[in-house]
Amino acid sequence: MLRREAVDIAFIQETHFRHMSIPNVVNKQFPLWYHASHSSALRGVSIGIVKNVPFQLIAKIAVPEGRFILVKGKVLNLTVTMATLYAPNCHQIRWLLRTLETLKSFTEGLLVIGGDLNLIFDSLKDTTSRSRAMPARGICKLHLALSDLGVSDVWRLLHREDKDYTFHSRVHDTYQRLDYIFLSNHSLPLVTEARIDNMVISEHAPISVKVKLVELPRRAWSWQLNTTLIEDVTHAQLISQKLKDYFKENDTGHVSDPTLWEAHKEVIRGELISLGTKVKRKRLKELNSLLIQIATLESLHKRSRSEDVQKSLISL
Repeated sequence: MLRREAVDIAFIQETHFRHMSIPNVVNKQFPLWYHASHSSALRGVSIGIVKNVPFQLIAKIAVPEGRFILVKGKVLNLTVTMATLYAPNCHQIRWLLRTLETLKSFTEGLLVIGGDLNLIFDSLKDTTSRSRAMPARGICKLHLALSDLGVSDVWRLLHREDKDYTFHSRVHDTYQRLDYIFLSNHSLPLVTEARIDNMVISEHAPISVKVKLVELPRRAWSWQLNTTLIEDVTHAQLISQKLKDYFKENDTGHVSDPTLWEAHKEVIRGELISLGTKVKRKRLKELNSLLIQIATLESLHKRSRSEDVQKSLISL
C-alpha cells in the first residue's frame, strides 16, 4: 500500500510490536524505520522513510509505553522533526498536553505530527454521534498547545466545511475523525493535497498529505526481474516460446555466438517488461474498480448507516 500510494514518510500506529520482538523490517522501498513499543503486544508506533529520502538522524525519543516516537534529522539542508502519536482512549487531553510539551522542547525546524489522537475537535463536523465526547475547555487548551507549536490540522484547513471520518465504531455504529496530520504553519502554502482514504485494512482510514518541501535527487532506474511473472504457467510458456522463436530466427550461422547470446537477453528483457506492464495494468484496473466500489458504499454508509449497505461493504 505504501508503494502504491507513493508514500515518502509513513506514520503508523498500533503496530503491536513487543520490546524484545520488534521485527527487522525487510523492505527495499522502506529500509529506514524507527519504532516505539510496549512490553506486551499493545500499542506501538513507527515512522518509516522511503529509500530515496536522504534522511540523517540527529536525535530521537521513543517512550517505553509505546505511545509516541519523536524523530529529528536532516533531509538535505532541511531540518525536520517528526512525531507519531497514539493517544489512550481515556484522559486523552491530559496525555496530549504532556506529550506536546515534550515535543515543544525537542522540535527543531519543520514539524510534522501524525497520529491517532482518539478524540474529536469539532462535535458538529467530526462525528456522526450527537454526544459531545470532550469538554470544550479541554479542547480549547489543546488548540492553544498546537497553536503554540505553530502547527495546523492540514485536512481540516483544506476541507473547512466537509464532514468525513477516519474511524468507524461497529459497536456504536458511529463515525469519527480521530486521525490527524499536523504541519508547521510556514509550510502550509506548499501543501497540494490532503485526503482521507478508504477503510480497507482496518476500522481506521489512512490519511495522507502531499507537500513539496525539497527537491529530492532522482532515483536511477534499473530493471529487475519480477519472478512472479514466470511462476505463472501461462507466462512461463509464453516466454519459453519467445526464446524458441528468437533462436530459430536468429541462429543462422551469420551471427557470432556471443553476440547472439547478449542480444537474446535484451529481447527477452523487453518481452518481460511488456508482460509485466500488461499484468500490472490489469491488476491496477481491478484494484481501482474495487476501491471505487468501497468508496461509494462507504460514503453511502456514512450518510445512512444502513445495515444493508454495511453488509454489501463487508462482502467486498
